[in-house]
Amino acid sequence: MASEEAVHRSLDADELQATMKADRAFIGLRFAAPLALDDLDLGECRFERCQFAMPVIRGADFSRSTLRDCIFEPTRFTSCKLAHARFERCTLFDVRHKKGCSFAFCDLQAMEAAMCNFATSVFDRCDLYNASAVECSFRGAGFNRSTFTKVLSKRSTLTKATFDRCNFSFADLSGLNLQNSEFLSCKFSEASFIDTDLSHATMLACTLDRVEWERARLGGCDLRGSRLAGLNLAVLADYAGLVISESEQSDLLRQLGVEVCAE
Repeated sequence: MASEEAVHRSLDADELQATMKADRAFIGLRFAAPLALDDLDLGECRFERCQFAMPVIRGADFSRSTLRDCIFEPTRFTSCKLAHARFERCTLFDVRHKKGCSFAFCDLQAMEAAMCNFATSVFDRCDLYNASAVECSFRGAGFNRSTFTKVLSKRSTLTKATFDRCNFSFADLSGLNLQNSEFLSCKFSEASFIDTDLSHATMLACTLDRVEWERARLGGCDLRGSRLAGLNLAVLADYAGLVISESEQSDLLRQLGVEVCAE
């Protein structure tokens, strides 16, 4: 992830406009007041080793942009477009203030992230259909009324998301529709899945200890290889077709008052 000791050169409005008309590559720059990015078309731009020190960015279009080794001070993205944007080794968590960024009403369809820190970030009513992340931290993040679902017709929807080796410990994933989503070797210690629909999701080799599962739907969910300490089937809304590893069956049945004895 990006180093907070890097030195960034300040950028002014004239240089910003000139670069947008030229190669659209911003390298080693600091975006801060009085500069504003509100409502700008920054699609297909390249940001490398940049620092963003802007409390709010409104209506900016970062679609298909690449952000690599960038640092974000706590920033609120409001109604921004980040569809197909790619974040690589970016830090969106301010260690000093222990605060992440927030995204409100943002288009994050097919957003990709690799080795980034989104800890304590808030995704408020965002479109996250087909989002994917590898080796990222979403520790303590919230996903208030966000969606991973695309409406195909009045009667048909498609849900899609892929997370590989990501940390969702203490994250609030309650109330989300995550059917058919894929989580591989992810950590969910003390996360909340209250009222979450994980039907037919794939959650292989995940850590799921002390998770809040009240009224979650796990029908057809594949939990093979996952650590399920504290999962009580009795509090689930559905678990028909749930797939688990043989090593976990005794603990799950014991939660229901059933003892499994070796013959």
